[in-house]
Amino acid sequence: MVFSPGLSKILVACTLLLLITSCTNRLPSEISANNTPKEILELGDKAYSKGYYEQAGDYYSEVNTYFPYSIEDELGLSKAVDAYYRARKFDEARLAASKFLSIYPESSKAQRVLYFRSKSFCDQIDIVERDQAAARDCIASFSAFEQLYPRSDLKKEAKRNISRASEFLVGQQLNVGKYYLKRNNPMAAMRRLKKIKSSTKDSTFLPEVSYRLIESLLLVGLFSEAISENRYMKKKFPNSSWTREASALIKKSGLN
Repeated sequence: MVFSPGLSKILVACTLLLLITSCTNRLPSEISANNTPKEILELGDKAYSKGYYEQAGDYYSEVNTYFPYSIEDELGLSKAVDAYYRARKFDEARLAASKFLSIYPESSKAQRVLYFRSKSFCDQIDIVERDQAAARDCIASFSAFEQLYPRSDLKKEAKRNISRASEFLVGQQLNVGKYYLKRNNPMAAMRRLKKIKSSTKDSTFLPEVSYRLIESLLLVGLFSEAISENRYMKKKFPNSSWTREASALIKKSGLN
């Protein structure tokens, strides 16, 4: 069986995760080795229907413990990913997703499992302050999703999440540039801001990036470059408040 490069990378990551991560779920008291996989799934469904998503995920995961590689295991792991994601237990959701994708990469459920795995990274951005690692993982995982499922109904959602994570990273890089300016290090700020401009095609932060770049250029005495950047802003962002502020700053500096 031949896998695409994108899927191969995901499978390698999944395998590594399985090697270094152990399941810490406590076995629900209702389950024993005598239960059938159908009975365990029903316990999970009952918990899920009541909104006990983490407990439901625990039940679904136990199908893999007792009946690995079974038809019910494929269903149980896919449901565990969903349940843990809804419980916002993202580490558990990704572990279940990694198990699923490593065992059942060709399953019809693989697309949705990979979607939840990718989305868990994106949602983590809001939980962990300044979590750039989660943003990068979000972009990487959803980019793989787009490559594997180019005709997916979830393609727009994938693009939206990639855009959101990319915007977050641009904002974080801009904050670094502003920090350098506050610390009276305009050369470092200028390098950072130019890097943002050269590597970013589209972002709501770009007008401010250009404004902060003009600030740094003026501080290091690169006046002609500052004027050129202001002209660029007038053409690229004619209605932005940052363009108006940049023009005022150029005028205040006696360069207009």
